[in-house]
Amino acid sequence: MTTRDKITLLTFFFASCLTAAVVTAYLQERADANVKPAELYAVVQQQLGDFRGGDFSGAYGDASRAIQARYSVEQFTAMVQAHYPGLTRVSRAEYGLVRTQGRHATLEVYLIGEDGGVMPCVYMMVREGDSWRIDGARLLQPWPPNSRMDGTML
Repeated sequence: MTTRDKITLLTFFFASCLTAAVVTAYLQERADANVKPAELYAVVQQQLGDFRGGDFSGAYGDASRAIQARYSVEQFTAMVQAHYPGLTRVSRAEYGLVRTQGRHATLEVYLIGEDGGVMPCVYMMVREGDSWRIDGARLLQPWPPNSRMDGTML
């Protein structure tokens, strides 16, 4: 193989890699743009409703395959009751910022309890097939009951 053939082959290889990177970035951006926050909200609302109703197996169904591989329904129930007991007493949820990256999303959720207390939470979501599933949740420092959430006054 001549030096010229090697340079041509190397140039073709780098051009192919660059094209693949540009196409991947474009498709990633399009996938992010197609995420409808309402789809994410619906999954969280469904799971919260299941928790309120004591239907832990229904709530387990909204969890990702990774969570379901890690926990049985009984282990999931015990984990929620031990580490997230407030989820069974949420009267409503307010939604904040949604960030997406490909098939992953994070969603800020403000869980308002029956006593008016606010539990800020970050949900990690994953797209599995054509639906979104909950891949984890991290509770943040709770706010005192009846705290005012900042926002736009109308």
